[in-house]
Amino acid sequence: ATIVGCMTKMVTTASQADPTGFVASECRRVCRKEDNDWVPKSSKELANHVLHTSYMGTVNSSQATKSRAQRLAGSIGSYHISIEIDIVVEALLKMFSIVTGKTPRYSSQGGNMSEDLALQNIQARVRMVTAYFFAKLLSWVRGRSGFLLVLGSANV
Repeated sequence: ATIVGCMTKMVTTASQADPTGFVASECRRVCRKEDNDWVPKSSKELANHVLHTSYMGTVNSSQATKSRAQRLAGSIGSYHISIEIDIVVEALLKMFSIVTGKTPRYSSQGGNMSEDLALQNIQARVRMVTAYFFAKLLSWVRGRSGFLLVLGSANV
C-alpha cells in the first residue's frame, strides 16, 4: 500500500505539472474520467480511485492492528474496508467437525502443533479467497467497471 501511495504522489505531481501530457492523459484513462481537463487534486484523491485496501480480522486480531491498517489507509487515501472473517472460519471448522467428529484447538487452548498450524493456515487461506472475491466485486459496489489487482501482505 505504501508503494502505491508513493506512486500516486508521483503521478499526481506529473499530472498537475503537465495537465495535457501523457501521464495526465493516462491518469484520466485509468480513473475513467471523461473530462479532458481533470487531474487529481491530491495523491489521496488518485489513491481513492486506484487503491482498495482491506483489513481482515478475526477474534484473534488486536484492535491495535486494525487501527494501524485504518490509519495507513487514511494517510494514503485508499478506499478502505474492514472485514471480520470469523463467520467463514467458523463455517469451515463446523464442516470439519461434522465430517470428522473432532474440533481442532489452538495450542493455547490445549491443541497440538498440527491443530494450531491448521487453524492459522485456514485464516490465511480465507483471507486470500476473500481478497480475490472482494477485488472482483468492489468496482461494481462502487459503481465502476474494471477489475482490481490483488496484493497481499503479512501482518501490518
